[in-house]
Amino acid sequence: MDLSLILVWFCLASACITYGLGLFVLSKNTSSPVNRLFFAVMVGAAYWAVGEFLIWHVNSYEGSLFWLKASSFWTVVIAMTVHFVLVFTSHPLSRREHILKILILLYLPSLAFACLEIFTESIYVVLPQEGSGFYYTPVYDSVLFQIESLYFLLIMLGVAYLSIQSWYRSQKARIRRQCVLLSIGFLLVIGFGSQSAFYFPRYGIYIPNLVFIGIVLFSIIIAYTILKYGLFTLGPETVATNIIRTMPDGLVLTDMSGTVLSGNSAAADLLQINQDQMPGKQVTSLISGETFSLITGIVSESGTLSDYESVLSGSGKPVSIASSLVRDPEGDPAGIILIIRDITARKSAERALQIANEKITLLSRLTRHDISNLVTPLQMYLSLIRDDDSVSPDNPHFTACITLVEKIAHHLQFSRQYQEVGSHDPVWLNLREVIQSADCDLANDTVQITVNVPPGMIYADPLFQKVIYNLLENAIRHGGNITRILIHAIQNLDRELILTIEDDGQGIREEEKDLIFLHGYGKNSGLGLTMSREILSISGITITETGIYGSGARFDLVIPADTWIPETSDPSASVTGDDRY
Repeated sequence: MDLSLILVWFCLASACITYGLGLFVLSKNTSSPVNRLFFAVMVGAAYWAVGEFLIWHVNSYEGSLFWLKASSFWTVVIAMTVHFVLVFTSHPLSRREHILKILILLYLPSLAFACLEIFTESIYVVLPQEGSGFYYTPVYDSVLFQIESLYFLLIMLGVAYLSIQSWYRSQKARIRRQCVLLSIGFLLVIGFGSQSAFYFPRYGIYIPNLVFIGIVLFSIIIAYTILKYGLFTLGPETVATNIIRTMPDGLVLTDMSGTVLSGNSAAADLLQINQDQMPGKQVTSLISGETFSLITGIVSESGTLSDYESVLSGSGKPVSIASSLVRDPEGDPAGIILIIRDITARKSAERALQIANEKITLLSRLTRHDISNLVTPLQMYLSLIRDDDSVSPDNPHFTACITLVEKIAHHLQFSRQYQEVGSHDPVWLNLREVIQSADCDLANDTVQITVNVPPGMIYADPLFQKVIYNLLENAIRHGGNITRILIHAIQNLDRELILTIEDDGQGIREEEKDLIFLHGYGKNSGLGLTMSREILSISGITITETGIYGSGARFDLVIPADTWIPETSDPSASVTGDDRY
């Protein structure tokens, strides 16, 4: 078997190898433009190799000429290869807005050369071979062949240059190794292809195109790079790049002075400029200098910032800004990342919700006011009737009317208090001062109240004092013959603070422990345990009754670890287990 026949069948093997490799790479990440382009290049290379095989395999002039013309779109394969390298190396020309330039500079010339090869014989011709068979050879004297050869030589050398340049600029060792191997692969394709295009035919050596040897070697290199260095694999780097490119929020990287270094397309849309024009601009063209100074100060101190609301310079569009600090290898601040989200829709929804809430609140107040204005004189009239000697106070209908009016008044008071719950944001409160203030407000001369809680702050609704007051007042009013109330706290193993209020009264029956927190249950006419539980839940505080009936009531308020801060300079002074303050 001679060399020519071996090379003919090698072309067919090359087609199978390249097509299989293309499918394998595409399966790694079907959504990646790099993987899709590589698959297109491999399919094109397989098409080219099959055409080369058939040119040399058929044994007629017409057949060789037909397959020569049919494989003329090898020029487009070269264009796709260059396009792939542009995308792989993140060259500016690979961006979506430059697709027209890619079409004009790469694909249109390639299609033009393909058409010239199909409809003319001024670039390649088919000639009879001594003995038997046919071969094709370039028309060296043709100006079109010289132009085509120069064009594709230049763009292939450009491919190798871009790979080398990407290797030089990359900071990651893995990416640098990938670029080195890709550069070697492309140089092999250029080297073998140039032998068949320029040298062998000049010396009367007519054999199948050696470019497919270079393509097979290139495929082996790609396979090695995939297995060894994760080329085309969906990893953190590719995921991060895709996220930044496609994320709907604007991302801007600036140096510490506020000069924009880069940004994604969403940020360019917010700035209403082209993405290529962003580097070098001042961040004050996006947000005010005062806002950037504030952000810089916060992230320099804490490292991050989230959901800071501001407005864009110029348009006045409301935005939410998240930011983080970028440090150089020595650990010094090098830049700031800004993630800017347009919150126009959110602000409109918040405003609509605020207006609706204000209307509902106003309606509730007016309705409650009008009903109160009717209930108050009704209570007076019933009192006058009760004082009238001609009316028996034991009349069941009269007693029922008084009871109903009292319930209506109680419901009105409950709705007024409930409307206040959550109307203000939680705040940090001094726990001891809140308890002492609630104690002072009580009309109490008979029950001893002992407070033994740690100095510290809790994060709770401003009505937290009323909750403490309500628990104390309920104990005094409904606890029976109580003599003392003890308020103390412990810290459990989860660093939660358990605030306990217990008395020595009658206590609460087991079957009533959950019922007492339902609205309308019991004898209370004040704030009520229902309201107390609602107020506490705003900041994640829970309340349960854990006392033993006959020994007194006991309410445990569990304050989450992140909503209380002990006031101590000695971390070892924190209390755990069953240690009491």
